[in-house]
Amino acid sequence: MNYAPQIISYLSSSDEISEVFLAPNTFPLERKDGRLIKCLDVVLTNEDVRDTLIALRSYSSTPISHLGKEGAFSFSLHKVGRFRVVYVKQRGTYVISIVKTPFDIPKLEDLCENYQNVIKEVNRIFEDLNSCLVIVTGKSPIKVSTFSYSLMQYVCFNFTKVVFVLEKPLNYMLKHGVSLAIQREIGVDVESLEEGLRDVVLINPDILYLGFKEFFDKREVDQIIKIMEMGTLVILNLPYVSGNNTFAVPDELKSFLKRIIVVEPLKEQGILKIEFKEI
Repeated sequence: MNYAPQIISYLSSSDEISEVFLAPNTFPLERKDGRLIKCLDVVLTNEDVRDTLIALRSYSSTPISHLGKEGAFSFSLHKVGRFRVVYVKQRGTYVISIVKTPFDIPKLEDLCENYQNVIKEVNRIFEDLNSCLVIVTGKSPIKVSTFSYSLMQYVCFNFTKVVFVLEKPLNYMLKHGVSLAIQREIGVDVESLEEGLRDVVLINPDILYLGFKEFFDKREVDQIIKIMEMGTLVILNLPYVSGNNTFAVPDELKSFLKRIIVVEPLKEQGILKIEFKEI
């Protein structure tokens, strides 16, 4: 059975960022404040999960074809928000993560503890740095992504820049402000990250944001270096980096690294502690 309408209705009932998991032989579960909460009173079968995934994909601009072993796509619903769907296959069945984000990106002053210090550090980065690398990281990829977009929206409203986003899938849609925002979704607007990076070279933006990615191949790294050498500030959303340990950074990029921004969720609902580390 297709449970997409019920899942969308459940996620639409809250204005907050919400995440639901679907897997066979258990209830649909929402991850909230470190706990898993039952959100529908039904135990899903393999067929339920597959049918729901196919229905969710029909909302997206991604061509409907063979699902494969893993994948990701996103879509927007009017007056509800943006949905990011990631799925993987295990022993012939699917497990799905669905994240709903609101259309309006949270403001830094509403999102961050010690907002004035965060703004001071952010201004330093975007006034002083170019031709270099900044990493945004943390234990919660959703929180890191939300902060990253809040950061870029602040830049769009307060700096005159060309901001280029490459991500799979897109989590939020930026407003231009006094900057120009270009957002491209890998797998929809461009076939691959490498193709997207070639387009970045043509545009030569002031800022490039690359959404969460664990590994880069040599050709991608070479393109990123070329982009930085052209004067662009590159922001990478990478897996959690502890302290000044840069193990997640390709060796070829380490000499360009100037800042690590660590995002830590606090117990207070929705508030983040932001730590800026100079390298």
